[in-house]
Amino acid sequence: KNMEATMSVQTLVEPPKEVRLKRKLNELELSWPDGLTSRLSCLILRRSCGCSHCAQAKRMGRLSLIDADISIKKVELSGVSGLQFFFSDGHYRGLYPWGFLRELSEQVS
Repeated sequence: KNMEATMSVQTLVEPPKEVRLKRKLNELELSWPDGLTSRLSCLILRRSCGCSHCAQAKRMGRLSLIDADISIKKVELSGVSGLQFFFSDGHYRGLYPWGFLRELSEQVS
């Protein structure tokens, strides 16, 4: 039951109308259906990775040094539910659901 509740919260977030990788600015621009346009730096996205490896490192209190010059080499749609980023440090495991990207967007705007 709990899993269903979590899933329904995630599906309530509509995907952005537009996603732009602004390489020169090292940021991702998201245009949401309700009019919010957010800009998330590659560094924020990389530090927010929720993959098992990064989550375990955070839980263990191991701060991984992430270069401030990190960039996103490639962005792919992860099914219909979110995005996958391929970072310049070789990291690509994290999936970023629309709901998570929206939360990050609201925190930085």
